[in-house]
Amino acid sequence: MTARIFNVIYILYSLEVGVALLLLPWLGIWDNNLVLYLCPQIEPVVTNPFFKGAVLGLGVDSILIGLHEVLHWRSASHGLFSR
Repeated sequence: MTARIFNVIYILYSLEVGVALLLLPWLGIWDNNLVLYLCPQIEPVVTNPFFKGAVLGLGVDSILIGLHEVLHWRSASHGLFSR
């Protein structure tokens, strides 16, 4: 039973992080935040469209991992946290 709960938490976490990484680089909060204010040396890297695309790619990967876990919910291994 606990393996199923951990699997659901893992799926929800993967999907949530994926959506966040998919959307955040293109919102205004990405360019105007405290980290960039305190460390302006990294601003050219963080605001670079190629870096934003790489972060978006990680978000897509995370969503695909979550969808893979959903589609293989009933498999013999029962996901990442099974014995």
